[in-house]
Amino acid sequence: MAQTGKRLRTKNRLAARSAAIAALLTSATVALVSGGSAAAASNAMTGTFELTAGSCSHGSIVGSYIQMILPSGSTAGPYMSNSDSACSNQAYTLLTPGRDGGLTFGAYQPLPNPPFDSAGNAQADSISSPAQYEGTGFATSTNPVDPQTHTKVPAPSLTVRGNSVTANLESFSVSWNNQYFNQGAPKPGGTEPGITRTPTGTYDAATRAMTLAWTSEVVGGPFDKFTGSWHLVGRFAPTAPTSAVGSGTSHGSGTAVAPTAGASSVATPGVTVSPTASGKAAKPGAATTAAPVSATSASSPVAAAFSTSVVTKHTWSVSWWLVALLLIVAVAGFGGLAALPRSEPDKATESS
Repeated sequence: MAQTGKRLRTKNRLAARSAAIAALLTSATVALVSGGSAAAASNAMTGTFELTAGSCSHGSIVGSYIQMILPSGSTAGPYMSNSDSACSNQAYTLLTPGRDGGLTFGAYQPLPNPPFDSAGNAQADSISSPAQYEGTGFATSTNPVDPQTHTKVPAPSLTVRGNSVTANLESFSVSWNNQYFNQGAPKPGGTEPGITRTPTGTYDAATRAMTLAWTSEVVGGPFDKFTGSWHLVGRFAPTAPTSAVGSGTSHGSGTAVAPTAGASSVATPGVTVSPTASGKAAKPGAATTAAPVSATSASSPVAAAFSTSVVTKHTWSVSWWLVALLLIVAVAGFGGLAALPRSEPDKATESS
């Protein structure tokens, strides 16, 4: 009887330890899978952020707009007043969508040729329509070589994680009065001077409604140390993946169209122009041309197949500490099993 009780106690200890090991292994496995799923939740998307036009009716500011923060200010202001603003609070300059409907991610929307008219009004109109700022039209563009710093910069990129978005807008530029001001974040080269802040916002996967806001300090020129505070509102329209060509012209919903073979394409001017004593700057030198770059046509079967799909990039990664935990638990558990006292053989068995 005593021997039988000892065997039962040994079996109970073995069962309890096996159950504990199984529970630990299950928990670690769940954590491992959860870690991998979290890593896969970030999606890189290409397409056009179609802008909602800014409005200030009834004293309420809605839609897309920009404010200029004074050099002495913070992200909360104070702001410079624009005498051309349509709002009663002239710190707000309203933005309206351009020919492409808004800001394209995954391709450039470069400067036209010429970038200015004879009065210094900017003529880029792909992202947003030119707007008046203190008597002169300003416009936005994205270029493979930033026209102010002459630095090569990547095309705009957008990452969605759950209901949040972040963006890289190093190539985002403003042209005004024959001059250029980088208004991207981070700045060319990846820096964030002053109160420059990375673009962040929200995204609703069901409706594709999106917001994006960032600040970018002007470095050099008549607006040195002023900071643009950008607030974009609209809807994201995903498109087929396209080559991020700087020499192509983008048309419609973010699809980049490359120039035809043999055609010249506009490169960003290589001269930063300083204002004259009268406040108006001399015009930059003649624009150079760059060799055309081929890209998949938006009308091709491949492009059409993806026209309504979000382009995602899933990665699955495992945290090293989870792997180590699994190994430690397994080794400790089986080692413990091996160290348990062996039960004595059944005397009835021995006598037989």
